[in-house]
Amino acid sequence: MRNLCVVAGLALLASNALAADFGVGISVRSDDGWLYVPVNVAKSLRIEPSVRYSSAETTLTQSGTDNRQKNDILELGVGVFGLKQVTEAAHIYYGGRLSYVDMTSSGTDVTSLGTVIRSQSDQDGYRIGPTLGFEYLFGGQFSVGGEASYTFLELEGKARSRVGNLSSSTADFDQSSQGTQTRLIFRYMF
Repeated sequence: MRNLCVVAGLALLASNALAADFGVGISVRSDDGWLYVPVNVAKSLRIEPSVRYSSAETTLTQSGTDNRQKNDILELGVGVFGLKQVTEAAHIYYGGRLSYVDMTSSGTDVTSLGTVIRSQSDQDGYRIGPTLGFEYLFGGQFSVGGEASYTFLELEGKARSRVGNLSSSTADFDQSSQGTQTRLIFRYMF
């Protein structure tokens, strides 16, 4: 899956790359952020590679138990959009985004009796979704916009756990989810 995303992204970027307008963008949400590289291949076509890295650690101590959890997520993606000029400074875009997702989780639970339970899971898969957005340009190079998408996430992986010094167990699992996402995006075109 990882190689397929890389090949598709390179193939999309290869055509008309020298005549394209390049830029950089970021999106903000309360708990997340993306880095974008918008490429306007033509007046009505944008290809936008993206990357996201998220890392979170939580610790919970309650009633003699100590629980620690760490999650790392890496997403590499590409969006392909049609562009429509509404006014001189306002555009809408429509299309979709496809991302490769790699997620790792590890946790340690210490019970009130002192038993240590360690767990780890590794997952990978994809996120895909149709996307609709708008942007308003300031000075021809800087834009502020928003987008909404309905995404489908498919992951598969392995989970391992170990209780104390006993032997570990391993299980295969799949994870699927779907839902809406909204983003506020700032872009600067060179």
